[in-house]
Amino acid sequence: MQNISFSIAADLLKNKAIFIYGLLLAVLGWGMFLIESQPEKTILALLQITLIVVPLMTSIFATIYYYNSAEFIQLLLIQPLKRRSIIWGIFAGLSSGFVLSFLVGIGLPLLLFYPTTASLHLILSGTFLSVIFTGLALLVSTHQQDKARSIGFVLLLWIFFTFIFDGILLWAMYQLADYPIEQSILFGTFLNPVSVARTLVVMQTEAAALLGLSGAIFKDFFGSLKGSFIAMLILIIWGILPYLFVKRKFLTRDF
Repeated sequence: MQNISFSIAADLLKNKAIFIYGLLLAVLGWGMFLIESQPEKTILALLQITLIVVPLMTSIFATIYYYNSAEFIQLLLIQPLKRRSIIWGIFAGLSSGFVLSFLVGIGLPLLLFYPTTASLHLILSGTFLSVIFTGLALLVSTHQQDKARSIGFVLLLWIFFTFIFDGILLWAMYQLADYPIEQSILFGTFLNPVSVARTLVVMQTEAAALLGLSGAIFKDFFGSLKGSFIAMLILIIWGILPYLFVKRKFLTRDF
């Protein structure tokens, strides 16, 4: 199982597309700190990059890699290996490659230039998002035979989690402004890993003061140690659940 993970991770890091992805993150991560004198603004800028670029590139590359590795996966299946070990190796290998690219590109400059709680939360959020969207990409790929349809579906998931979901929450807040719905909106964010990551990081910065009453409620929750722990737990659950569904499908799928 470890050999499969190492093999996939090493092969992934040799891929030109992943190299360009890592290079892009490095240019943005290191470049933002070199051109921006205010670390708070840099954190927020890198947060937006993390929330948009990381889920998009991770889900697309993971989907493409899975289909391009079909022959390799079939070769593994005829070996005396358990299917659960094979799918875990694929998942762990892909996740490790994406996480390493993120840590070198954005995580390392954060630790060097601005080692704060906000930076740590951003690094953890980016790491979790890399794992989560790798799992979602594999979930779609194992349930869909057509490569083009899978790419289209993961793009729809990215659009929904990154843009549409927040629009729905804002619409609900506007329509129900006369009611005490702050707690409901708070727990509604748990249905979207991108929203959890965004709120978790923003609550560690001064930008939380610009969110008014809702921001105060979010800060009371996410700004506390208990709130941060629960948010991290939600992200961990988001990382585990897709893999469990992927494993279940992979174990019964006819190749």
